Amino acid sequence: MLRSSGMNARPGGGTIKYEMTIATGSIYMNRLQRSFPWASPLAVLVLSLAAGGSRLDAGDNAGPAPPPATGESVRDGERVFFEYCSGCHGRRGDGRGPESLNLDPRPQNLRNAQFVKHLSDERLYTSVSGGVRGTAMPAWELNLSSERRWNVIRYIRSLTADDTISVPNSITRQAVDPGVKNPFPVDGESAAAGRRIFLNYCASCHGQKADGRGLLAASLVPAPRNLVAITSWGEKPFVEYLADARVYDSVTNGVPGTSMQPWIGVLTDDERWQAISFLRFEGNREKEARAAGEAVTR
Repeated sequence: MLRSSGMNARPGGGTIKYEMTIATGSIYMNRLQRSFPWASPLAVLVLSLAAGGSRLDAGDNAGPAPPPATGESVRDGERVFFEYCSGCHGRRGDGRGPESLNLDPRPQNLRNAQFVKHLSDERLYTSVSGGVRGTAMPAWELNLSSERRWNVIRYIRSLTADDTISVPNSITRQAVDPGVKNPFPVDGESAAAGRRIFLNYCASCHGQKADGRGLLAASLVPAPRNLVAITSWGEKPFVEYLADARVYDSVTNGVPGTSMQPWIGVLTDDERWQAISFLRFEGNREKEARAAGEAVTR
């Protein structure tokens, strides 16, 4: 698979690493070909590489302070969304765009207020700017200005502005330090303990292989995450792109707008961390097996 990598200026200063694969740029190649029918295939490829964007590292900041939301900024965000986002996320933002059936995982339903209102502006800005690893969500920071990225976020917010969140995320929410680290090592002993927990509490949705294909997965919207198995969209397991704190927060407090429930009242702190050690351990096995051209047996 072709790759492009290097360094780019970060909004607000500094630099970030960037990389792009042709797989995630195929949508842009098709769009550019329609826009520039006179261009040769090679020229379209070069343009798509430039449009593919960069990938902000996990936990990156949101760059400059966001501009205030105005009626014009929301209208401009709607224009940006229609041009760049609706192919996957749909005209209504419901995740049912014409490209969505070809994508795994499917695009997010941005009209799911329970999910969207849980996300901070900084989290949305990072996803729009740097893309989302392990999915088809590309980076837009190379071909959309910071202002227009904020405008599309304002538009996304407007889709659920009048919707109320009727179901609380959890009765008790545990604050998670963004810098917290797993106290358990990623080794066979911790993974064995975590595997027992995962099979008892998580496998019915996420699958015994943590690939998102559990017995209940087909009936859940959005579908459970493929946490470990490497897909055509990424070269590493999805869980590896997430900091310990991010995974621990999701396991502890759940993910609003999804079937991921909070486990704070069910599993102890140690059990939640051991389950995370299991995922990290299986992710390492997956990478090693892929590098050796073998399949992982679980």
